[in-house]
Amino acid sequence: MDWISWLQEWGNAFYPLAFVWAFFEGETFVIFGGMGAKLGIVNLYWLVGTVWVGSFMGDQLWFWLGRRWGSKALARFPSAEVHASRVLRWLEKYGVAFILVFRFLYGVRNIASVAIGTSRMPWSRFLFWNFIAAGIWAWSFAGAGYMFGEAAAAMGENGPKILLLTGLAIGGLWLAIKSIRWVRRRALAATNAAE
Repeated sequence: MDWISWLQEWGNAFYPLAFVWAFFEGETFVIFGGMGAKLGIVNLYWLVGTVWVGSFMGDQLWFWLGRRWGSKALARFPSAEVHASRVLRWLEKYGVAFILVFRFLYGVRNIASVAIGTSRMPWSRFLFWNFIAAGIWAWSFAGAGYMFGEAAAAMGENGPKILLLTGLAIGGLWLAIKSIRWVRRRALAATNAAE
């Protein structure tokens, strides 16, 4: 079964699933939903609305957790604490602009709301800018999926498969490059520790 049949089978149940997926920042799911919107299987506005609210609520929860337990929790996980300190530096340097783009930054996205929760930023300010940022994120990825759907339609019957394979190849290449860099950093750290 391909993803188009899967979307058709899910019908309106797709929207609550998209909400939950966006709560945990699943942009791939939103892209496929956007492609489904171009094909007339999914309503683009319902898709954007559900992932907008899901993403917003997810980051509000992480912010609250950061405000409530963030410093203690981060102290237990040194690697998360390193990422959180980087997030706080960016927040201090870029302010609201960082809130508007952190969902698009790989490696800090999942810790950003928790880290911001540990800052002195008022919750009402984060609430306002997080809502705007979630909308930007929702429209960006649903729109990207919609454009992929247009490209797939222009390619004909095999268009979705070609785009999916291209996306998987690009993702695999990106993952390979990140893995090689990680292995090199670990080897360099081990060498430095041995000296």
